[in-house]
Amino acid sequence: MAPSREQQLSEALFAVYDLVARTDEALAPALREYGITATTAHVLWAIDPDEPAPSMRTVARLTHCTPQNVTFMCHQLEARGLVERRTSPSDKRQRVIELTARGRTARESIVALVSTDSPLADTPSRDLDAITGLLIAQPHPTPQGTTRTDAQVPPRERRPR
Repeated sequence: MAPSREQQLSEALFAVYDLVARTDEALAPALREYGITATTAHVLWAIDPDEPAPSMRTVARLTHCTPQNVTFMCHQLEARGLVERRTSPSDKRQRVIELTARGRTARESIVALVSTDSPLADTPSRDLDAITGLLIAQPHPTPQGTTRTDAQVPPRERRPR
């Protein structure tokens, strides 16, 4: 007998959770080195050094955190010399988050560890494309109560690489 839809969903969600937990384990050496948590590392990862510095609001959206949590984590990152918060050059009411030189190094270490030691590190490219396609096609709730897929999310709000 085929598994029920509920069983299939439960297995898929557990597999995603397991993947995240094993990825966090792979990140442990870098997290210890920089004195940050996996959630704080996620904030660091969300700041693409090849793009203009994102606003606090953008980082909150990318990391699925409240603005207050992003502020708290930015305090931790600033205390470790990994980021600086500045006034946005385009909107003086907003604050943006910029990586410091040490922050770029930390981010590179985190990305390198995920690229080499994560559970997906040896996954063939076509399978990674399929996994990514499945995951970004899932609807995202919006503050207005509607949903959208990543294909509808403006590029600046998408996850950096």
